[in-house]
Amino acid sequence: MISGERRGLTSGGIRGILSLLSLPYQSVVGLRNRAYDRGWLREHSVSVPVLSVGNLTVGGTGKTPLVAWLTDHLRNRGHAVGLLSRGYGGDEHGNDEKRLLEQLCADVPHIQDPDRVSAARRIATDHDCSVLVLDDGFQHRRLRRDLDIVLIDSTCPFGFGHLLPRGYLREPADELSRASFVVITRVERVGPQTRRSLRERVIELAAHDRVAEVTFQASRLVNSREETTSLDLLARSRTAAFCGIGNPGAFFASLATVATRTFPDHHRYESSDLDQLEEWATRSAADVLVTTRKDLVKIPRTHLGRIPLWAIEIDVDFVSGRQALEAAVAAATLDDQGLPGS
Repeated sequence: MISGERRGLTSGGIRGILSLLSLPYQSVVGLRNRAYDRGWLREHSVSVPVLSVGNLTVGGTGKTPLVAWLTDHLRNRGHAVGLLSRGYGGDEHGNDEKRLLEQLCADVPHIQDPDRVSAARRIATDHDCSVLVLDDGFQHRRLRRDLDIVLIDSTCPFGFGHLLPRGYLREPADELSRASFVVITRVERVGPQTRRSLRERVIELAAHDRVAEVTFQASRLVNSREETTSLDLLARSRTAAFCGIGNPGAFFASLATVATRTFPDHHRYESSDLDQLEEWATRSAADVLVTTRKDLVKIPRTHLGRIPLWAIEIDVDFVSGRQALEAAVAAATLDDQGLPGS
């Protein structure tokens, strides 16, 4: 419906209504950005550098793997890193991104709070951080940042060209001009010409060529006990896959499965959900269940019934632009002036 592929009077009428509903959203977003651009609304600084990883669209662009990569890179450079996020869809233990990052970035303090200015000041002081990484921060302009990294998903780069709710854009595509650096993700999913055209369009919108391209490569399987096994298991098994993430198609596209099932983004798995998944996998004659690590952190089981449950471990693989991104990170964190990481 959103993409425009579904035709007919009813579909066209619904898209028309959604376009009308986009107008007040567009007005609010435009006024807010203009207020920050002109200094009518104030950006607040903290005592240490802030690096943001965000995007233009709703849905999964690969922020969590990139945040984990950036955090590890900064730690390897000698920085004491703190993580900040809003905490959408969380409970008393945090949301799924926080739980996953606690596994991927062990011992890194992470505060989730809608007031990210207050959170930034607390975490910098309480944990003696030398740099903060702001997860999903591109639209959060109240906290001033030293580097704005924006992710663009090759498979749906500009949200079908429309703002919410008609499309997936959280703000107009020309706001990419605020980005310090752009990372185009999942470039292996598109052809060479599409990839070149997208890169050219990104450079045009950003008004600079500080662009990297990455793929997310499956490296192994991991279960809730942090036990691991080779991906070869999937090749010799009847696999059923499920997930509750923003871009389920990207996950399923990398798998050969006998069945797939989708839940809403940030879905909290109840016992009834797991019972239904077990029944569904059994009906599908699957002998392995696979999901994302973001989902697995909410399912403390190694099996559903007799069927083993695994998640796919994802690594960030740079196709181009890694050195440029690392240089931008070094400049933003003052590595070139003899501070931590130099």
